[in-house]
Amino acid sequence: MDRELVIVSSYNLYMFILFENKEAVELRVEYIENIKQSGNIYKGKVKRIVPAMNAAFVDIGEDREAFLPLKDIDKICPSVEKGKSIVVQVKRSAISTKGAKLTCKITLPGKYLVLLPTTNQVSISSKIENKHLKEEIKELLEPFNEEGYGFIIRTSAEHAPPESIIEDFLSLKTLWKNITEQAKKKKMPSLIYEDKDKVFSLIRDYAGDIQKIVTDDISMYKALKKHIKKNYPNKSIEIELFKNKGVTLYSYYQVEKIIGKILNPYVWLKSGGYLVIEETEALVTIDVNSGKHCKHKSLEDTAYHTNLEAAKEIAKHLRLRDLGGIIIIDFIDMKDEERKKSLIEFLKNEVKRDKRPIKIKDFTSLGLLELTRKKLEESLIKQLSDVCSTCKGKGLIKSYQLVLFEIEKKIEEMKPFAKIKITVNPTLKEHITKFLQTLKMEDFIEISYDNTLNIDKYIIERVA
Repeated sequence: MDRELVIVSSYNLYMFILFENKEAVELRVEYIENIKQSGNIYKGKVKRIVPAMNAAFVDIGEDREAFLPLKDIDKICPSVEKGKSIVVQVKRSAISTKGAKLTCKITLPGKYLVLLPTTNQVSISSKIENKHLKEEIKELLEPFNEEGYGFIIRTSAEHAPPESIIEDFLSLKTLWKNITEQAKKKKMPSLIYEDKDKVFSLIRDYAGDIQKIVTDDISMYKALKKHIKKNYPNKSIEIELFKNKGVTLYSYYQVEKIIGKILNPYVWLKSGGYLVIEETEALVTIDVNSGKHCKHKSLEDTAYHTNLEAAKEIAKHLRLRDLGGIIIIDFIDMKDEERKKSLIEFLKNEVKRDKRPIKIKDFTSLGLLELTRKKLEESLIKQLSDVCSTCKGKGLIKSYQLVLFEIEKKIEEMKPFAKIKITVNPTLKEHITKFLQTLKMEDFIEISYDNTLNIDKYIIERVA
């Protein structure tokens, strides 16, 4: 797999784009003015415990109180009391109106292991084929694990030398020791560990399996050189400072086109079919349509082959758009149960490259496929766009017919009058002129136009 990481910088953000075999597969954004919360560890203050909501609310020094599930408290957290301090990690960043979701189960990811210092649980990546590796690594680390810390064995550990795994474990232990010391010293609420720099987490996620990194930022270039030399001395990773005169890194890698692809709800398939991806507060829906695809002998064959092509694109867009939470896919209806099972297995295979945990359920009684993808922060669509001032996020505005209907009713309510003035957007000029002619009220109504008014807004005022 040929992987290349491109880092485009500006005064207010960094954009990280991961390419696999020249195709953009992941894009992450880090706004300089914001602190990325997910993964951060805080010394928080318990503000209130609400059994009816199965939660405690914790002040971590951010705008909104964070949410700590009671089930987490019962299993892992020490005794939780109102007004007392607690060490917690952000499991999911604040999203929209929701505060951050917290956990007492601290996770500190390294190259080969994820340290779990608050539990004694030991587990292994499901992608590792060596079934004996868990016991082998557990035995390897036992002399260095007097505290009985838990850990997760990452996929990258399968072929790693024993000394590298030990070094990774000791490094994570030192990091946890520093965090606990900070927790003792600092007042509450305060940030005691920041999981910063998405670029380093991307490299860590792929265990250094990235052949080339390109950036247009000199400070990022120097930091990368230092990081790679220290953490991946045996990896051949080329670090390039982009200096192509006459063209920016942004243009060279066609970033605008990639962003346009992410923000477009429509995804066209080569066969002529298409997807419609829509995100709501509660879930993501993906609708699969056959479009012009009619190359096969029967509707069932057309549905099956379109669905397979759609599944491949869906797997790509889950990563590229960073869609998370509950995802409902409305594939084209198929009667054959074996083909339904085949489609699910195909989709499971396609999402294997995704680093986020994905659980694919079965088809529901309504023929919808349910799946979940772990949500750590807002999707890219929400990170890269603002709510439309006209439609307020609905994606709809009033039709001109409805606007004219409302104006007519307002005119009736204002009777009797000598003259009134109506101000509308210039787009409505032709429609409102015809409207007044139909009502035979041209002599009683003055029309003015204002470009700053939204198309479905208007102002009516009495002149005389």
